[in-house]
Amino acid sequence: MAWNETKLTVTGWINSDITTRKTADGATAADFLLSANERRFDRETKEWVAGKSLYLRVKCYRKLAERVAATLARGDAVVVTGRAYTTRYEADGRQQSGLELEATSIGPDVSLCTVVIERPAAIAVVPEVAA
Repeated sequence: MAWNETKLTVTGWINSDITTRKTADGATAADFLLSANERRFDRETKEWVAGKSLYLRVKCYRKLAERVAATLARGDAVVVTGRAYTTRYEADGRQQSGLELEATSIGPDVSLCTVVIERPAAIAVVPEVAA
C-alpha cells in the first residue's frame, strides 16, 4: 500500500467484455468497463427513474485477473475494491482524462444473484473459534 492512495469500493455492472493479456513479465492482466447506475423512486410518478451514472475502467493482475476472466462476464453485478487514479491520454489531438480502478478484490454482488463457491485446495477454510 502506498501513502495517501485513494481506496475505493464500487458496486455496479460489468459493462463490456473482459479482455485479458500478458504483461511484459508474463503475468495475466484483465480489464473491463464498470458502470454504476443510480436509480431513484419518483414519488410523483410512482416509478423508478434513472439517476447519475459512473463509468470507470477496472484493471486487475495475476491470480485475480485469471479468476475474473474465468468466472465473470458482461452483465454481471459485482463489488470491486481497489486503488483509484486518473489517467491522462491524447485522443483526436486533445488531452483527455479518465478514471481507473486497479482492483485488489472483485466479487459477485450477492444482493443481485446467487453464487456457488468453489474453493481452491490451496486456500484453507478458517476454523471455527470456540466460545
